[in-house]
Amino acid sequence: MAVHPQIQEDKWKSLRYLIGGIFLVLVLIEKSMGFDPKATGSFLPKQGFRNIGKSLDKSKFAEPSDPFAKETWEDDLNWEEEVLTQTFPDSDPKQKQRPKLIDDTIPEITLPEDRFPGAGKRLQADAGYLSVYFLKFYGTGKNSQSQLVKLSREFPGGDPISFLFQELAKGPNPEEKGKGVLSALSKKIRMEPNYRLENGILHLSLSDDIGYGGSMEILKDRLDQLSFTMVGNFGIKGVILYSNGERIRTLGSDGLTIPDVLAKSQRKVIIF
Repeated sequence: MAVHPQIQEDKWKSLRYLIGGIFLVLVLIEKSMGFDPKATGSFLPKQGFRNIGKSLDKSKFAEPSDPFAKETWEDDLNWEEEVLTQTFPDSDPKQKQRPKLIDDTIPEITLPEDRFPGAGKRLQADAGYLSVYFLKFYGTGKNSQSQLVKLSREFPGGDPISFLFQELAKGPNPEEKGKGVLSALSKKIRMEPNYRLENGILHLSLSDDIGYGGSMEILKDRLDQLSFTMVGNFGIKGVILYSNGERIRTLGSDGLTIPDVLAKSQRKVIIF
């Protein structure tokens, strides 16, 4: 039985619509999967549609892999730590030289007030009696303690400063020694005659022996003998000591600090 021509034509139209619809669906699927027909010059991949539903290119279309699934993911994250902990030597340590902090060629500078001011007008006094101070120890063993002893010397007149220092350097006479009187000043100590008395301050230049020998207590006794003997006489209010033209700041190997101006300390005095 023959098919009616109108029915035959409707079937072909339906088939063409079906094929066109399938083709349009395939195109949309390709676009949704990132396929660009303009870049490839063709609407269809070279492999056709036999792999639809499967991954065409695993490296391009596969889902992003879990970065923590790799065994070496910790190495990828450690780059920052490596940069922070990596050290870069500046240069060969053998060739590196530290800058010199002190230049030995620069001479030391002594301030004007630390220099001996030079000779002044020598004092003159009439004959009479002047006081000098020595030491006497009381107690025994660890309980022994020195005390200042005030003694008198007959002054023939003339320069009282030189006379007083000479008497200190001589020490107590034999009779005084028999009573236990001693001196903390060595007989080697010398005073330069060019002292200066200015504004009530007596500037004395002594030999280096002033700081030699003796403990800290003996050095303190030495300074007290000088200050008590000089201060209070002839308008002297204080004493500044020098040696080799420079001011003495410390005494002894332990570095006993000397006040800027020596004066009488708060200490008991025994009068013989």
